[in-house]
Amino acid sequence: MHEAFWNGLYDTRWEHAPLGAEAIRLVIWLRKRGYGERSRRTYAHAVVHLGRVLHAEHSPCATIYLDEAVVADFVDRHLPSCSCFQRRTSRRPEQVRRGLSLLLAMLREEGTIAARVAEEPPPHEALLDGYCKFLRGDRGLANTTTTNYRRYLRDFLVSRGDALSPRELVSLTEQELLAFCRRRGERLGATAWNHMASSLTGFYRWLDLHGHGGKHLVSAVPFRRRYRLADVPCALAWEQVQRLLAAVDRRAINGKRNYAMLLLIATYGLRGCEVRALRLDSIDWFREEITVFSPKTGRSRKLPLTPQAGEAVLQYLREERPASRHREVFLSSCPPHGPLRGKINQWLARCFETAGIETTRRGAHTLRHSVALQMLRGGETLKGIGDVLGHSSPESTFIYTKVHIELRRRFRSDPLAAL
Repeated sequence: MHEAFWNGLYDTRWEHAPLGAEAIRLVIWLRKRGYGERSRRTYAHAVVHLGRVLHAEHSPCATIYLDEAVVADFVDRHLPSCSCFQRRTSRRPEQVRRGLSLLLAMLREEGTIAARVAEEPPPHEALLDGYCKFLRGDRGLANTTTTNYRRYLRDFLVSRGDALSPRELVSLTEQELLAFCRRRGERLGATAWNHMASSLTGFYRWLDLHGHGGKHLVSAVPFRRRYRLADVPCALAWEQVQRLLAAVDRRAINGKRNYAMLLLIATYGLRGCEVRALRLDSIDWFREEITVFSPKTGRSRKLPLTPQAGEAVLQYLREERPASRHREVFLSSCPPHGPLRGKINQWLARCFETAGIETTRRGAHTLRHSVALQMLRGGETLKGIGDVLGHSSPESTFIYTKVHIELRRRFRSDPLAAL
């Protein structure tokens, strides 16, 4: 019965319903932004649902009275005991909250309701922004490194409460600063601990550079010793890499996208950030080349486009990639279909589980190490491996010369079996 009132764009019964006009405008607004029909109907139905409840409670349902407080009250108070409809359509709190948030965004864009007043930033934000601007602009650190340092420094500043003036921060003793690091770094490994120490050490150097003092705290947090080339890279056998690729169902939602990303990682040893940064003009189909930009180093490298990788990307572009103004190759399947924001390692961990591969690390770097080890077994030089992986120094590639003990044993017993 409900479908009989659907005109292909909106439910005609909404025309005279409370907030019905806003629901219809929301459907059109979402359609322009690439939302699917089912999502548009679900979100607009939540708007009409809110309007009917406000009308039944004799509350003002004019758009000028709508804000986040009205939405929160409707979701938290009405939905748990809602009996407005026999069907449970659009009564899931996360869907309703999302739909009403989009309504508020549309109304603010139209100027129907006042723009949301920005919350006053916490007092430590000014210090964080100033220090991170120094790291990026003056020291030239990569955005990923700056973000990592910012996280540790934010935790430190939050722990200080309201005592955030430079004078109060430099008045700390070495024991107080070290006590914080021991609490914060209780479960951190050597590398993460050193990142935390670097962030705090650099921060107090920055304060001292600006004349606030604090030089006595620069060496308060000791670094943990890490021996060069002490670790053995976690890598997969090439048969396991093939099994991982076969575990991706290309017929599922985002299957072609996921397969293309995984094949690029397994072919070129790309980092997760490099996959997300890949753009449409990065692929030269005529010359069969792919240009990989690394946000970590800020450099680009050109690699030959293999037929398998090119075919996988082309199949995704033709059959699955949504229409979008964004130039990134791989897009989110959720409207408004922007570039991927989440970390690829979380999805890769699920691929490892599906393939039944047990390993200590489940991420893009495991495949990156696997590619390097496979090239090393094939007789490639360290310079060649470094060029493919994007290493600027041969020393960065030395770690891949360390082969797992089991591979060494196999090589001693049967040299051909390790290849």
